[in-house]
Amino acid sequence: MNQINSHSTSIFFIMFKYKRYIFICLFLFFLKVYSATYSPNWDSLNSRPNPSWYDSSKFGIFIHWGVYAVPAFGNLSSAEWYWFAINHPWFDNGTAMDYHYRAYGQNYHYQDFANDFKAEMFDPNLWANIIESSGAKYVVFTSKHHEGFTMWPSAQSWGWNSVDLGPQMDLVGILTKAIKAKGIHMGLYHSLFEWYNPLYLADNSTVPPQTNTYVQEILLPQLKDIVLSYEPDVVWADGEWEQNDTYWESTEFIAWLYNDSPVKDSVVVNDRWGLGCRNTNGGFWTGGDKWNPGHLVDHKWENCNTIGRSWGYDEWEPFIWYQTSTYLIQQMIITVSCGGNYLLDVGPTASGIIPPLMVERLTDIGNWLSINGEAIYESVPWRCQNDSSTPDIWYTYNNESMSIYAFVFNWPTDNKVTLSDPIPGDKSQVLLMGVNNINHQNTPTSMNISFKSISSGGLQVTLPSLTPTQFPPFVYTLKLVNFK
Repeated sequence: MNQINSHSTSIFFIMFKYKRYIFICLFLFFLKVYSATYSPNWDSLNSRPNPSWYDSSKFGIFIHWGVYAVPAFGNLSSAEWYWFAINHPWFDNGTAMDYHYRAYGQNYHYQDFANDFKAEMFDPNLWANIIESSGAKYVVFTSKHHEGFTMWPSAQSWGWNSVDLGPQMDLVGILTKAIKAKGIHMGLYHSLFEWYNPLYLADNSTVPPQTNTYVQEILLPQLKDIVLSYEPDVVWADGEWEQNDTYWESTEFIAWLYNDSPVKDSVVVNDRWGLGCRNTNGGFWTGGDKWNPGHLVDHKWENCNTIGRSWGYDEWEPFIWYQTSTYLIQQMIITVSCGGNYLLDVGPTASGIIPPLMVERLTDIGNWLSINGEAIYESVPWRCQNDSSTPDIWYTYNNESMSIYAFVFNWPTDNKVTLSDPIPGDKSQVLLMGVNNINHQNTPTSMNISFKSISSGGLQVTLPSLTPTQFPPFVYTLKLVNFK
């Protein structure tokens, strides 16, 4: 009897171990199957969902900074295109070339500007504080523009980078550390091509290129270097339009980024990875620069825009070219209402100063977001983007507060606002956000305001009479509670 029991017990433990082994094997099998592995083709790469942080961020800061900040001349073009413009007079009717000859002489080469790109007043912590106060949740910084000058010590750009010349600093590394210390996501812009790189010009001497030496020896090593060295959460490609994605080996790089890089779970990419890729392939779409379609887009997209007209610092840019804080906030609202993110650019000076007028705009946006952030961050597009009868009223919805937000761009002279699309119920409330209550230490608060249903559908809101010091800033936000 004891022998039988012993034998049975042995069989039981063998079966238990066997079943445990089977379970482990099955677990590893399903783990492999369901752990996303992306192939180097667009069908596979486009199936990857964007990390949730990107959609919930809504607002980011773009930074264009490089050698072009020294001449700081844009006029009919944009300042960061200065080198190209002085060599191609057709680009801007010869204005940059004429200016260059007058200011520096015909024998002064663009490369000579690098010695004056000193960034002697660059304070990464101050930049981080400015960006934090703006309410932005991510940054995209130019690691390399089309001029090929790298803002980190790239081995593929020796003698033409921010450590060997000019600042003699790893600007990417220094700024990345300061931005991440604030809990803000850090991203890097990187131009795929370089206007005057001899290897790229040799590849591009035939159509289509018969070689991609530039890609193998310059581009891919640089892209992997910035990812491995700085672990950006955004890789923002540009300068793709002269070649298709097979030349750039874009799908191979993005597959590595999604599968094997240290940021594979957090990184997001845009759509500028080859001729014909925009609004077709990539993590989020950018269309053209300053693209704001004004309607709901069924794919995550980004509106990259400027405060003035130029992306890089333009010393000659007149005051009237700078957008007002109200306009910039309105553009952010329209973008978010239509499912996009708003990436707003600043162009620092060669010494490393963010122009005060740009700082003022960012501060204003941050103040507005500190009051109305719940209507922007974590919001989703509502069933209507803008009101069907009243111009310049846009909507978002927040699942957490279960509220609709109506952004009113203009305060009506009769204090009456008609909202045609929200459907009120018995428990509906309308709150005006950001009213400055002078009896409570000027702390902005939400004011419950009156409304009535209208026979044609929707509601009419009666806005309160307020003193100038009580008005909400820039754009007026109505929080609609218990509406459909």
